[in-house]
Amino acid sequence: MPQTLNIAVCEDEAAETLLLCDILNHSDIQNTYTVFTDADSFLASYEYGKYDLLLMDIYMKDSMTGIEAVSIIRETDADIPVAFITTSTEHALESYRLSAIGYIEKPVSAAELSNILHLAMLKKSDAPSLYVKRNKSMERLALSDIMYIEQRARQIFIHLKENEEISCYEKLSELSDQLPAELFFLPHKSYAVNLSYVTRIDTSLKCFVMADDTNIPIKRELSGKAKKALERYYFEHTRGLK
Repeated sequence: MPQTLNIAVCEDEAAETLLLCDILNHSDIQNTYTVFTDADSFLASYEYGKYDLLLMDIYMKDSMTGIEAVSIIRETDADIPVAFITTSTEHALESYRLSAIGYIEKPVSAAELSNILHLAMLKKSDAPSLYVKRNKSMERLALSDIMYIEQRARQIFIHLKENEEISCYEKLSELSDQLPAELFFLPHKSYAVNLSYVTRIDTSLKCFVMADDTNIPIKRELSGKAKKALERYYFEHTRGLK
């Protein structure tokens, strides 16, 4: 399964948006993208781990600047690759401070954007991953894409973001060695959850409530550990120590 970049495009100029989309549509890097016409709507829909790359216009009418928007994102997400798109280089120092991977002047060229896409793909390819055997070959899945893993009989079902699911003949007990304890918690012998996709713990039902509204059961004797693991993740995440 080839990797796909999930891209957020934040640009308020129609002509520039069409140019960006055309370049993305013809890129040799497999990608999907969502277009936002102002920073406020992007921030309203933003979730940690949702995008692999943010293409952010710096100057937008009737909206906060791209610099301001990315500053807000950086309070909780130090990792998302950001490339600023602008008509001027006067914010180059601020973009460096915000760890941008690129600074592209308008009109955007295919060559410049291609470089950005390749950098983002390299970052995604270097991300911590889970390796599973499917169709007689090893497949690599970025941990950040995995919402939770479920064991049913002799099969493993890996639930990915964007409601995608893959299955393979593995044992969760064997795969769990690849799952970092600071990111994944095993609340039951049949489940492993990515804490970044947990929205809350339902204490009455004794379960994790996931971002897709799935309830993952927590064994009674693991309730305390589950609560502490989620609290620790939230604490470290807000400090940028994921």
